[in-house]
Amino acid sequence: MNIRVLGDLRDGVGESPFWNPCDGKVWSVDITGRALIARDLASGKTANFATDDLPTALALDLVGGAIVSFAQGVARWHDGKTGPLIQAETNPVMRLNEGACDPSGRMWVASMENNLSDDLQPREQARACGRLFRIDAKGAVPMTEPEFGIPNTMVWSPERDRFYLGDSLRNTIWVWDYDDTMGEISNRRVHVSGGPGVPDGSCVDAEGFLWTARFGAGRVIRYDPNGKPDREIIVPAQNPTATTFAGSDLSTLIVTSARFGMENPEDADGAMIALDTDVIGKPKNRFVQ
Repeated sequence: MNIRVLGDLRDGVGESPFWNPCDGKVWSVDITGRALIARDLASGKTANFATDDLPTALALDLVGGAIVSFAQGVARWHDGKTGPLIQAETNPVMRLNEGACDPSGRMWVASMENNLSDDLQPREQARACGRLFRIDAKGAVPMTEPEFGIPNTMVWSPERDRFYLGDSLRNTIWVWDYDDTMGEISNRRVHVSGGPGVPDGSCVDAEGFLWTARFGAGRVIRYDPNGKPDREIIVPAQNPTATTFAGSDLSTLIVTSARFGMENPEDADGAMIALDTDVIGKPKNRFVQ
């Protein structure tokens, strides 16, 4: 399997890769680096866009910009400028973590008790109290009770009938039934429990299989629609953080990673990694205002 590293930049906590066929770049965020990043898939050439707050996730829109989940809220972003903030959590001890758009283009985000201090040092969490929110014209609509430690893996099935969300602290990914017309979820059950490392970000392929970065285990696992492991791919980074598919035929798996907190990181820790696969992925959902 052909595995390559895109460019020389290494992220503190790379997250939320998003392929843009319009410019041939994979966009992502570096949470601790406070930056949005665009990497050219062919050359690895990198462009950085600094942000004031910690960016935790992004989804590109249809007009050359993005919607970005920051630690303190959600905002539109275009040409380096950030628009007004929509707050989901008002408690300063909380921050947003995961975020993605549903098939109809609505942004969803999930919160957690902040595990970073103001000077970006690890902070111990006292409780699991994060919530899932849907962002719409009314603002941030709570979709769950406060319960998540470190929410990750926010994905919708190709058929638009399933929604997946995980919690790294509980080493669990759940699946809900999903109503795309109403933007509602129901009938929650466990999809994946346990496994090597913990679940971080995921994407879905055209067959409805989930590709999950297993933080701490240096691998990506492909799970079938019943939650059974289908294959494992070892990557040259100990802490892979998220996945997406890229390329003209959507067969290139992109994996972001983190080196934040590592005492002796290897060269590829924090890199964006590209792997050729024999499957076809699904593009991520864009934001539609």
